[in-house]
Amino acid sequence: MSSKFSIKFFSLFISSLFLIVGFVQAQETTIQGKVIDAASGDPIPFANIIFKGTSIGTTTDFEGNYLLKTSNPADSILASYIGYKPRTKAIVKSIKQTVNFQLEEDVTSLQEVVIKAGENPAFEILRRVVRNKNNNDKRKLIAYEYDTYTKIEIDVDNISDKFREKKIVKQITQVLDSIDRIAGEDGKPILPVFMTESVSKIYYRDNPSLKKEHILKTKINGVGVEDGTTITQMIGSSFQEYNFYQNWLNILNKEFVSPIADGWRIYYDYDLTDSLYIGDDFCYRLDFFPRSPMDLAFTGTIWITRDEYALKQIDASMGKQANLNFVDKIRIQQELGKTDLGPWLPIKNRVLIDVGQIGKENAGMLAKFYTSNKNIITNQPRPQPFYERTIEMAEDARMFEGDQYWETLRHEPLSETEKNVYKMMDTLRNIPVVKTYTEIIKVALDGYYRFDKIEVGSYIGLLAWNDIEGVRVQAGIKNFV
Repeated sequence: MSSKFSIKFFSLFISSLFLIVGFVQAQETTIQGKVIDAASGDPIPFANIIFKGTSIGTTTDFEGNYLLKTSNPADSILASYIGYKPRTKAIVKSIKQTVNFQLEEDVTSLQEVVIKAGENPAFEILRRVVRNKNNNDKRKLIAYEYDTYTKIEIDVDNISDKFREKKIVKQITQVLDSIDRIAGEDGKPILPVFMTESVSKIYYRDNPSLKKEHILKTKINGVGVEDGTTITQMIGSSFQEYNFYQNWLNILNKEFVSPIADGWRIYYDYDLTDSLYIGDDFCYRLDFFPRSPMDLAFTGTIWITRDEYALKQIDASMGKQANLNFVDKIRIQQELGKTDLGPWLPIKNRVLIDVGQIGKENAGMLAKFYTSNKNIITNQPRPQPFYERTIEMAEDARMFEGDQYWETLRHEPLSETEKNVYKMMDTLRNIPVVKTYTEIIKVALDGYYRFDKIEVGSYIGLLAWNDIEGVRVQAGIKNFV
C-alpha cells in the first residue's frame, strides 16, 4: 500500500514540477532586436539595452544586435549610448518579440566631467595599458595572415528640398519617395549609389615591413559601374586599418593622438563608467574626451580587458572641430581578438566618413567601410619575393556568382537594409536619365561608346586635320566578343 502511495506521490510531484517550470517559462519576457544610427543606417555596437526601472540589461554586439530576457515584470526597454539621445519603447510581457531602435545623435549636449577628490580610477587602468602595450600590440608579431571580408557602401545623404528640385533629381523622385525602405521608421533618407563586397587573403611580414592582398572574389554594384577592374584593385581591404596602439594615427593627412597613447594624460580626460563581460573577457569601460577642443583627438569609448590590459573594443569619433575640409564626421569602430601568441589583432572594423553639403543646393555623402577577419595564422612569414605584388587578383575574381554563393562567402549575412540597397541601385540604373548620364560619363572616361557587340571611338580621334585633306572625320571600332 505504501509503495503505491509513494509512486502516486512521486508522479504528482513530477507533474507539479513540470507545471511550475512551464509557468515560469511562460512568464519569461524575451526581447531581441537591432540598434542602428538613424542618420547612416549603420549598426551601433556596444549600446546599452535595459529593462526600464531595473538593473537587468545587456549590450549590443558589433553588428548592433542584442538579446535580453527576464522573468520579472517589465513593460518597456531603454536603449542608450554615449553621443546619442536615449530612447524607450513599450514591450509586451511574457512573450518573445523583436524590438529595433534607431537612435539620433545628441549633437547639442556636452558630456559632463565630474572631478572628485583623489585620483581618477581610470588613470591606473591607462597606466597598465601603456605598460602592457608591447605584449598586446600586433607589431610584436613577425608575420601574420588571415581571411578577410570587405564591404564598402557609398550613399548620398542630407537630401535637401533644393537638391530635389534639380532637373536630374526630379526625374528620380519615385526612387527618392521609396527610400523609407532604407531609412526605416525614424531614419533620415539616403540614396545608395555604390556597394561592393570582396573576399581576400591578407599577408603581412615584418623586417622589412611588407604586405600583400590576394583578392579572391569581388562583387561590384553601382550606378554607372559595370567592369570595375580598376575599382576592384582599389577596394579590397587595403584601405588603412587603424592601429590604436600607435601613439599617432594619420587620418586624411592629419595626425590624431590615440586615446591609449603614451602621453594619454596630456590630451584626454577619462571616465570609468562600467565593468562587464564581453565574450569571455571581463572588461573595464572607459569613456574619453579631448582635454582641449583644439587638439586633434577623439571622443568615444574603449573597453580594456582586466587580465592583459589589452584593447578589446573601441568606438572613436571626430567631428567638424578637426577641420578636415568638408568632412563632418569620421567614426572608427574596432573589435580585437587575442592571437595564439598573445598580441591582439582587429577581427572586425567599421569606418564611417560623413562628407557635408558643399553649398545649400547640394547633398552630402556617406562612405562606409567594413571588414571582418578570420582564420588568423601568426609568425609564419612567406619568402620576401612573395610580397612583390602588393595587390593581386584571382583570374575568376570578377566572375558573376549568384546570391546563394555569396551567402557562403560572407562572414556576416547582409542586413535587410543592405538587401534594399542592392534593389534600389538596380532601380536607379534603369531610369532613362540615369542611363543617359552614365553613358556620357563612360564615354568621357573610356573614349568609346558601346553598340551591341562593338565599341566605336575613340572620341578624341573622331576629328583629324592635316595640310592636304583639311578636316577629316574618322572612327575606330573595337570588337569585344
